Amino acid sequence: MTLRSGKLELDNSLTVGSMSATIERALADLVPLGANEDPLGRRKLALAIARGVVEHIRDNIASFHTTVPDTGGGGGTHEQSPTVDVDLGGWS
Repeated sequence: MTLRSGKLELDNSLTVGSMSATIERALADLVPLGANEDPLGRRKLALAIARGVVEHIRDNIASFHTTVPDTGGGGGTHEQSPTVDVDLGGWS
């Protein structure tokens, strides 16, 4: 699976299934849009947050570690840094 920050699509919506779309939904749950509020500003904010999070994870991947138990009877564990696929979605 790839972490996708998303982008503003041609209709000014955020990419379906992206981190920015999830952030936008969470923000709307906490602070609903006003009656005459244009959602574009919020979408840009959600996109900026998603891009920052995805870039930070990508740039600091060594901070994440995966520990796998030795199932071969040795009793130890193996630890390594994971690989994270990122898609920053362009700068639309």
